[in-house]
Amino acid sequence: MARATVPPRLELRFLGEIAVLRDGKAVALPPSRKTRALLAYLVLSGRAHRRERLCELLWDVADDPRAELRWTLTKLRALVDTPSQERLRADRESVAFAADGARVDLLWARASAEQGLDRLPTPALREVAAEFRGELLEGLELPDFLDFHAWCVAERESARSLHERVLRALVPRLEEDVETVLPYARTLVRLAPLDEAARAHLVHLLATSGRRDEAEQQHDAGVKL
Repeated sequence: MARATVPPRLELRFLGEIAVLRDGKAVALPPSRKTRALLAYLVLSGRAHRRERLCELLWDVADDPRAELRWTLTKLRALVDTPSQERLRADRESVAFAADGARVDLLWARASAEQGLDRLPTPALREVAAEFRGELLEGLELPDFLDFHAWCVAERESARSLHERVLRALVPRLEEDVETVLPYARTLVRLAPLDEAARAHLVHLLATSGRRDEAEQQHDAGVKL
């Protein structure tokens, strides 16, 4: 009896530079920033969009926006679809991304947070923190396309806020292990530079671990701010 074919597992990473992994292996991305931007927009918005809206979002100055959109969708299908599974679903009117078991880092982090960060076990909380490999859609700048840029800025702020909440829940749990907690405490101060309590805590951890020069630098930076 023939073995059933298992669809390859798809992972989409948007926290940091965009990456698409299939069965744990990175897939080469199209060089076009607009293609990557459309992928992020469809996946993270989580709903269908009319073709006219997508054309306005990224191709408002193109000679033939609909042709540009069709070409881009062809490139995206090669990334996310398989012979047995169609995730990019489009008709004459609209386009949508169907997750269908795909793992999306930001969406997974949000779903974990909805369970209650305080209720998550520490290992699970560290897994959520590890998803934040960098700024959302890092390096993907399209400032000339105002609607997309505004959406991107809002999504980045939302992701940054979630990252901060995760760290605020995690840092107190690792208080007794200075070497483990320090990277998280440093990141928290970077995300919330005006939080005096977070910076004071970091200074204390650095001094406790013998990093007095860095502790003084952090203290001085806080005073300047």
